[in-house]
Amino acid sequence: MAGQLSSRSDFTETFAIHVALKAAQKGRLYEKNKAVKKSAEVLCKELESERSIYGRQLKMINLMEKGATIEGLGRKLRCSRRTVFRYLNNLEDAGVGIKLVSGKYQIDKTVARLLRA
Repeated sequence: MAGQLSSRSDFTETFAIHVALKAAQKGRLYEKNKAVKKSAEVLCKELESERSIYGRQLKMINLMEKGATIEGLGRKLRCSRRTVFRYLNNLEDAGVGIKLVSGKYQIDKTVARLLRA
């Protein structure tokens, strides 16, 4: 059970950490400690990087704002159809609202707003 919960909540947990780090940086919480500030900046960059699964999922969410096909997502993310479907499933498991409209996958607009906050 714990293994299932962990694998299903990876996006949610990473998203929470990412949002908290960005909020702390925006609120200048780390200004007094340069080492912590630098670590937070590096971690945010690593999370947002396309080298991380979370970073690719963020890019996927951004692409789906206007609607994207499986082929288009695979091309932009440089991955297989199977990986695109796995990412879609992971996002849905995390509670991200995804719908298929006219052959294009779209996300709920509130998710996009949360990512920009």
